[in-house]
Amino acid sequence: MTRATLAGPWPGADPVAAARDVLAGLARPHLPVLPELPARGPGSDPVGRTAALLDGLAVDLQPHGWRLVPEAGMDHRRAASALRTDVNAFTDLAGERGEAVEELVVRVSGPMSLAAGLWLPGGERSLSDAGARRDVVQSLAAGLADWVRSVRAATGAARLTVVVDEPRAAAVLSGALPTASGYRTVRSIPRSEVRAGWTLVTEAVLDAGATGAVLAPGRAGAEERWGWRDLALLASEALPAVADPEPDAPVDLGLALPLAPLEGPGADPDRWEVTAGWAEAGRTVLLRLPRAGHGAPTAAAGTAAGDRARAGTSAAGRPEAVGTARPYRGTAVGIARTWARIGLDPDLLSALVLGAPDLSGGTRHEANRTLEGAVAAAEDLEHIRQDGGL
Repeated sequence: MTRATLAGPWPGADPVAAARDVLAGLARPHLPVLPELPARGPGSDPVGRTAALLDGLAVDLQPHGWRLVPEAGMDHRRAASALRTDVNAFTDLAGERGEAVEELVVRVSGPMSLAAGLWLPGGERSLSDAGARRDVVQSLAAGLADWVRSVRAATGAARLTVVVDEPRAAAVLSGALPTASGYRTVRSIPRSEVRAGWTLVTEAVLDAGATGAVLAPGRAGAEERWGWRDLALLASEALPAVADPEPDAPVDLGLALPLAPLEGPGADPDRWEVTAGWAEAGRTVLLRLPRAGHGAPTAAAGTAAGDRARAGTSAAGRPEAVGTARPYRGTAVGIARTWARIGLDPDLLSALVLGAPDLSGGTRHEANRTLEGAVAAAEDLEHIRQDGGL
């Protein structure tokens, strides 16, 4: 079935409040996420949070970013402590609410983006040194495996999905990342090495008991020569083959990419071609929604879902407050119409997960409202699927 999740950080610095919001907003059958709270400061940012998981490597914080060092100091310990606090707060709150955490999603920085964000003692990116890249990838795979086992034991989650976030994938592959001086760029990393790094990390988390792995490659601009089709192909090659999964414990392998319209402003047909291919292959596609009001495909006329959108109710029949505009209203119909136009079976809409975006820059009220909109859009899309399409 089509479900919703959170595909970015959450506002605020209180892990208990964040866990409360996420557990309430992403109640079953949707996919709760271990919240990320970058507003807490250094160590809760994507690089510092993931660097705290490295096995046998240590980091400290310098004015230019996180640096690899021989021994763990205060900065490393603070990052590791914050991550433990996040897990404990989530677990304790779920217990207080009497909720069994059956499914959980966790996000980490992928090996290439992590290597791009870590600096060597000499002042260059660790990405620029082949030996350092290898150490970071191997250390991350080992540390993530230990952490997956720890999170599953703490939360009791029967199903745990790890999203490997690679926002700098296209820049790494295109050689577009600036060096410390800013006058040059780091040499592009061979696709074979990137593929091997992704495979090592995803195999490690699956071997440790994760039941899902989603690769989330990213690109920032036209100067990055790698497009979405290229990134998706590389991700497909990198995800490990799962032979004969148990019927009662299937392994989900997937791709995350930003949602874009098929035509009009911001259109990107390539992304829809990728989405179609992955859905037809039986793999999960996590569509990251834009910030509310910034380009989600919409259509609201002539369908039951569209009628609900105009009437101010979700697929579940929840009324919306008078005078408020639900975020992503009409998004489900827009996706379903695009689905029909590219000739996909409506039942394959079950491959989609709609992810609310990075909400860390707003208030908790705004974030909860946006998350509510993402959930309602997923429920509308599931209703359309059950109706056999538009």
